[in-house]
Amino acid sequence: MSVSIAGVIGAVVGLYVGWIDYRILKGILQASEMKNRQAGGDGGAAARYKAPLGALIFGVPIIGFPVIGYWAASQLAG
Repeated sequence: MSVSIAGVIGAVVGLYVGWIDYRILKGILQASEMKNRQAGGDGGAAARYKAPLGALIFGVPIIGFPVIGYWAASQLAG
């Protein structure tokens, strides 16, 4: 199996987009937890499931986007 240059470029672009998506989703999770704590709550579901949600938020964009980027670029370039 050979590695295509277009696929590698697609994976790098996918990694960058995944990193941006991870930072956005992480900020939304933190804001949700902070909003609930400021309202007098215990942090809500964001605080209770912080570890699994953090792993999911990290794993899907950082691993999934480069895979999709590699596949899409290698299919488009031939």
